[in-house]
Amino acid sequence: MTAELWWLLISKQVRLANFMSGFSAIILGAGTGERMRGIDKIMTTICGLPTILHSVNAFLRTGIFETMTVVANTHNISKLEHLMSSPEYHRVQVILGGIRRQDSVKNALATIDAIDYVVIHDGARPCVSSDLIGRAVKATQNSDAAIPVLPVTDTIKIVREFKVVSNVDRSNLFSTQTPQVFKYSSIAKFHKIFTDDVTDDSSLVEISGGDVSTFAGDPENIKITNPIDIEIAETILQRRRNL
Repeated sequence: MTAELWWLLISKQVRLANFMSGFSAIILGAGTGERMRGIDKIMTTICGLPTILHSVNAFLRTGIFETMTVVANTHNISKLEHLMSSPEYHRVQVILGGIRRQDSVKNALATIDAIDYVVIHDGARPCVSSDLIGRAVKATQNSDAAIPVLPVTDTIKIVREFKVVSNVDRSNLFSTQTPQVFKYSSIAKFHKIFTDDVTDDSSLVEISGGDVSTFAGDPENIKITNPIDIEIAETILQRRRNL
């Protein structure tokens, strides 16, 4: 079975499982990348494509999303608009983001109409797989929001003034990733209500008392945070091409 046929079957199963609910995706690319030493991590080339285009293409390949919104900053918006002007990206709109991540999400949510679920993904995670996206959309059946997580494997210590104070039990600690999936009506409402800083969108659901379920993340779904991550992502994506 070809990859295209496999994803056609998966997309049909997802729609049936969610009673033909509509899905929209938001790809965030408005960050400044302060630790990237002047490199625009969203537009830097990895395996011949800008970083963010790997994410956009992965979401489009699933055939699940009715619309997609790419959020840009003032420095890369014209470049992203040019990239998305090709016919294959006719379902993708590019908008200007805000100062904070949550401001960018809020701007994107305001442009989406008549949708049931929204999947939010960091454009700086170019190694997102079709399998992980599929797990995200299936997870909507269980709660108000669903997020991918990975168990913390490193030893965690509390340090004050360069001295170890204590160890932290890591048995219940998990790191989070994107894509994260939400009921559109709920997450749009929460972004209008809450203005305090949050690190991700699921935190808004938690603050409101909503249920956030988890599903298995992907160790290869790394986020481009430091220059070395570009080389790691290149290795991962190149290996997948060679399979």
